[in-house]
Amino acid sequence: MLRFGDVDPVRGTSSASDNAAEFIRAMIYSGELGPGEKLPPGVQLARGLGISVVTLRVALKSLESTGYIVTSLGAHGGARVDDVQGLTACWTRWMSENADQIDDIFELRTTIETRIAWLAAERRSAKDLKAIEKANELLAGPNPSVLPWNAAFHDAVARAAHSNHLLQAAVAVQGKLFLPVDLAKYEHRVVELRSAHAAILDAIREKDPESATESMRAHLADTLAVFKRSLGRNERAGRRASSGTDV
Repeated sequence: MLRFGDVDPVRGTSSASDNAAEFIRAMIYSGELGPGEKLPPGVQLARGLGISVVTLRVALKSLESTGYIVTSLGAHGGARVDDVQGLTACWTRWMSENADQIDDIFELRTTIETRIAWLAAERRSAKDLKAIEKANELLAGPNPSVLPWNAAFHDAVARAAHSNHLLQAAVAVQGKLFLPVDLAKYEHRVVELRSAHAAILDAIREKDPESATESMRAHLADTLAVFKRSLGRNERAGRRASSGTDV
């Protein structure tokens, strides 16, 4: 999975605190940090992000003010990811402000991840292939957690491309769009995800970059359709709620 210690999220055109906040949001969106889960200790998190504790505090304050995390005092206090309802509210707010960017962001993600798929098919080692297969097996259980599994699979494919810049680009763009945990659970049909990932895996196993690219493109197109379907449903629910109609 895409962990904060594996990439350099704070070198960009934005401030270090803004980039750190965006990277932590990406960890939440991917399911690496689940609803209600406690964030790593401040010193550890700051070190992993390559920033000072003071800069981290600014980033966490921003995340708290926008509802992604909650903080509490005391011996058992600290920063935690908000609950499912809170994250869904964050998603609704983000969508109302950025709905016009969805297609553009997905176009960027498709450009990055199809190139990753091509390179993974060309460059993957036997060890890389085993890592992708292992990530894919995470969905084999009776009650799979879709978001972490999906993130782990895409992470393993990105690492098989052996391009650190593409890996960092993938982290950045994956943090731009997400489905809240509750929506992802219902929208993503596990059987369809298994089929899409199996096609990508097979192409990488056979070292067929063209098939890997097209399979990844088809998978991301389906992801965009799921996203828009969820957005439409959420907007309809909001209109019914504002008019007093039962959802």
